[in-house]
Amino acid sequence: MKKSERIKLIKDILVDREIMTQDDLVTALLDLKVEVTQATVSRDMRELRLIKAPAKNGGYRYALPESYLPNSDEEWFKSVVLGIKILGNQLAIKTSPGSAMILKKRLLSQFDTMIFTVLSDDDTILLVAYSEDQAEKIYDRLAN
Repeated sequence: MKKSERIKLIKDILVDREIMTQDDLVTALLDLKVEVTQATVSRDMRELRLIKAPAKNGGYRYALPESYLPNSDEEWFKSVVLGIKILGNQLAIKTSPGSAMILKKRLLSQFDTMIFTVLSDDDTILLVAYSEDQAEKIYDRLAN
C-alpha cells in the first residue's frame, strides 16, 4: 500500500472510531489487512500532527487537527452535537466533551448575521439569535 493511501485510511479510521493509543491504530490497520509497524504508524501520526481530544466515554483519543478533517461541516456537526433544544430565540446545544468551543467558532462563522451571542463551556452551548425565526433556521440546519 502506498503511503498516501495509508494516510487517507488513517484519517478515515480516526473519523469513524475512537483511537486511544498508537497500538489501537496499528490494530485497526492490521484488521484492515494493512501491514504496518508501530514505527511506521508513529511517523504517520507525527506527519498528520494528530492531537489528543476528549473521548465520548472519558479519557482521550487521537484526532485530526481541524484543518485536516475530511468531512463537511454538516457531518462534523452530526458527530459532535448530542442534542438541541429550542425556546423562543435561544438554542441549548449539548456536545461531546471538549467540542463546544470549536462548535461555537463554527456557529459564529456560519450564522454570524443571525446570532446575537453565544456562550459555551466544555460540552454545552447557549446560542441567542436575534429572532425566533432565525433561531428556528439555525435549529433546522443543525438538526438535519
